Amino acid sequence: MKSFDVEDIKNYMNQLLVNERFDSFYLYEARVKGAIDYFIGGKLNRDYFDEGEIEDIKDTDYISWGKVKQTIYDLMKGNKLPINFKIILMFNRDNITRLIEMNNLPVKPEDIGALFYNIHYESGQLNITTGTSLKVFTLDKRLEQLWDETVEKYYI
Repeated sequence: MKSFDVEDIKNYMNQLLVNERFDSFYLYEARVKGAIDYFIGGKLNRDYFDEGEIEDIKDTDYISWGKVKQTIYDLMKGNKLPINFKIILMFNRDNITRLIEMNNLPVKPEDIGALFYNIHYESGQLNITTGTSLKVFTLDKRLEQLWDETVEKYYI
């Protein structure tokens, strides 16, 4: 796990909420505290979808950030900034597989629960932290280190 402070908050938020930089990530959850508290869970409710729609989303249990970011943006915009917010994104499964293969890591994609990207804003400060969730025990920390480096290089 690594923590990063974002200096140019306005530019970063533009990248997050307007541009497509994070669109392939999945949303795990989002919390926005303004006049009232909002919570959005990113886990898809499969009972909501018909058979054709289920085929389109069969490889994931979570909604992509690109499909929900406008909703989050709408909760945040206005005359006042939110008191705080927390958005937890997850690297998508295809990118996890690609990351493992490109770096010859000794872990299988199915052994990875998630690679988390946590965004937290409060009191005028924006902070990013990384997180790694494995389904198996290992002393090898290369995946965690690689995820930290990937975030720092491409997503800060």
